[in-house]
Formats: sequence, structure tokens, C-alpha cells
Amino acid sequence: MKRIIILVAIAALAAGGVLVLPVGNSHADPEKARACLDSMVSGAISSGMRVRGTDIYSAGPQSAVKYRLTLYKGMSYVLLGCADGEAVDLDMRLYDDKGELVSNDKSPDPQPFVDVDPPKTGEYALEVVVYKSSAPNTDFAVAVAYKY
Repeated sequence: MKRIIILVAIAALAAGGVLVLPVGNSHADPEKARACLDSMVSGAISSGMRVRGTDIYSAGPQSAVKYRLTLYKGMSYVLLGCADGEAVDLDMRLYDDKGELVSNDKSPDPQPFVDVDPPKTGEYALEVVVYKSSAPNTDFAVAVAYKY
């Protein structure tokens, strides 16, 4: 079931749409994650970027969620993330089609972002990791911003 949800999320992001997924009964707060991401997205837009897709998901500590993205050489991307709590370390890692790390966020905070100018057009995997959290579940929101 989890695989189906992730595949649906991937399809929505690839289509440039917006997808909001339901979350289980937990202490997670999807509205807080969404509001935080909206603020980050506003900043990206004000700097001339466009937003290709967003998603909200919930995961426990040490859990990872992967998204497949097509990124294009010659474009600049900022992959944005925002968790629902202050005591959260949310990390992002971007891998190429061979599984090689392209870029990642290393700061221990709830608002990761990854800047990337893809070396080639192709499929990439964005891994979002709830590295540390004091809650049983953490909601997070992600977005793909780009400019030519």
C-alpha cells in the first residue's frame, strides 16, 4: 500500500500537480508543515523561480520517503522541505539514476533545501529522511522549484 501511495505521489509531481496525502492518527500537524513550506515557496517565487510540484507526507523517526524526479540540464532547481516541528531534523538527498549522491542538505534543522544544477537531463531520486524527531510521526511538506 505504501508503494502505491508513493507511486501516486510521483505521478502527481511529474505532472506538475499538487498532491495532499492523508496521514494516520498521530501528533503530526500537516497544516503547520504546509504553512512552513508555503513561506519557503513564496521566497523562491520572489527570487524568480517557479514551483513544479508539492507533496505532504507523514513518517516516523529514521524513516525515508523517495520521490522520482525528471530534472533537466540547463535549469536550476531548489528542492525545499519543511517539517511540522522544531525538534525535527529533516534531511534531503538527491541521487542520480546510478544511485550516486548528487547533492544533499546537511544542516540539522526542520527546513532542508537542496540547490542543484543537474549535470545531465534524466531521472533522479529525492530521498527525504526524518532523521530525528521527538514525535512518533512527523508531517513534512516538499516542493520542487526551478528556473531557466
